[in-house]
Amino acid sequence: MSRLSVVHFLRANAVVFSSVVQIGDSQEIRLSARALAVQRQLEYVDSREFPLTFPIFTKPIPLPPADDESVYHYTLHDCPLIAVHSVRVIGISSTSVVHIGSTKTVEANSRVKHIRQLERREQHASSRRSD
Repeated sequence: MSRLSVVHFLRANAVVFSSVVQIGDSQEIRLSARALAVQRQLEYVDSREFPLTFPIFTKPIPLPPADDESVYHYTLHDCPLIAVHSVRVIGISSTSVVHIGSTKTVEANSRVKHIRQLERREQHASSRRSD
């Protein structure tokens, strides 16, 4: 699994929310993020309003069944070098990986709860009247 990773230029403008930029080999990468996205027509902020207790954050993630069939894999690397000239990344977010190298295991899980609070039509229509 080990090869030398050579990167001449890498620019990542933003690496956020449990994301990784990895140059070189690793045995495993495990990433996890929980996010609450609230969209409102009327601005109001209270950090205590939405605790992270929604079922989406606690339910177990179903994994695919394990295949009992043996898989034989043979790889021959003619060159012991992973050579990259240039990588430019605008953004990496929510359990994402930019990886130049080899990894045995990558496990990433991102759970996002979206809440949209819209004004009721009756209230919205009455507030537009100028009687």
